[in-house]
Amino acid sequence: MERYRRGASMFEPAMYRICILGTLDKKWSDYYGGMTIENVSDPERFAMTWLNGRLADQSALMGVLNALYDIGCPILVVECIESFRAG
Repeated sequence: MERYRRGASMFEPAMYRICILGTLDKKWSDYYGGMTIENVSDPERFAMTWLNGRLADQSALMGVLNALYDIGCPILVVECIESFRAG
């Protein structure tokens, strides 16, 4: 039997992974919450960028997502990899 495990909280830090369509220059990492930026391309697909990193809370996540939206990046994936509980 699986025990209930509390998920991510809106107010606690978590590791996130975001994928966008297109490429983003790695020098923009600080602007996007210090997330690491990895550009990938596949000859059979379009170029994509993965942003990975720890953000302070979901408000910081929304800031990153809004900044990506503001520059016209189609957001393909937003994933919470791991949450960090206080205490």
